[in-house]
Amino acid sequence: MSKPEATPLPETGDLIKFCSANVTGSRTFVVFKRGTCVMVNEPCDDPLAAARKTLSACADPNTPFIPEPTAEGELIVSFKEPVFQRFTRSELAELAPTMERLAPALLSPAESAAVGGNFTPPDVAKAGLLARRRMLEDAADAKAVKVIRAKTRQTAAR
Repeated sequence: MSKPEATPLPETGDLIKFCSANVTGSRTFVVFKRGTCVMVNEPCDDPLAAARKTLSACADPNTPFIPEPTAEGELIVSFKEPVFQRFTRSELAELAPTMERLAPALLSPAESAAVGGNFTPPDVAKAGLLARRRMLEDAADAKAVKVIRAKTRQTAAR
């Protein structure tokens, strides 16, 4: 079996700004290399360890996801745990050809068997499939790029 094609790396700067703007007194965000963000409830002595544990709980190729368009034209893809990926409008436009090309390969084996060979998911589902692949890649190699602590513990840089 060949290794799946790597998905393009996201630009995490916008995600870090988004998380920094939404940090609260009881919520810390941990952003991983492939753009996965894990929310950790405070108090927590080691939010990175807690985020890695939460992320590992999602490490299933059949993990369901919910793509949620925002009023600003962005897309937030959430998973069963407090884990999400976020796409800006410009990212969605830039990634459209890649998502079109990769969509069949982003389905899990069980999903591929269930839908058959001629299935083309809607665009938001393609983004969800890409988000899930990135989340699985982060779960397999959980390298955090930023921990944004809750405001009561440490104010996030803006």
